[in-house]
Amino acid sequence: MVFIPSLEEWQIPLYLIAAVMLLQAATATCSVNTILGWNSCEVVRRRNKNLMTAFVVVALLLAVAGSYGSADITRNIFLTDAESVNASYSMTIQSLGEGNQENALMQYEKLDSNFGNFSNKYTKYMPRTVKFDGNFTIEMNNVSNAVSGSGEDIRQGDLVRGRERLMTAGPDIRRIHNR
Repeated sequence: MVFIPSLEEWQIPLYLIAAVMLLQAATATCSVNTILGWNSCEVVRRRNKNLMTAFVVVALLLAVAGSYGSADITRNIFLTDAESVNASYSMTIQSLGEGNQENALMQYEKLDSNFGNFSNKYTKYMPRTVKFDGNFTIEMNNVSNAVSGSGEDIRQGDLVRGRERLMTAGPDIRRIHNR
């Protein structure tokens, strides 16, 4: 399973850069050029209201489009991560049904690792997809309990009980995946 690293550490610096750019467009100043001693903003410095309005409108459109794009990309990353957990879950259920303890344990370990990574990532950073969803934390806890509870049964060779316990996580995993 491959987790695409979330870009939350870049969000604040990028928002600050965008704010500085928007401020410069609105005030018709070029602070970078001023620091470097260049004077390439004469057209803007004339305080042409139409030009300044155009800069502000373009900056706002870019901010809205960037925000939408960021939300869409973050949602797709979340869904990819959730699909990895769902696929591991399905493989583990299938292996448990076949009754091969060695294969079932191997699949369970993959599920445990994938869900652990997913849980760590989305308890630290909650994208809009789940941020305002009061059921997400409950569903994550239900899945965590089912995964950890079934692990003990699987390790002890009780594959039927392990499968039964793990299957209780199925509806929650599907709800998480279907966001």
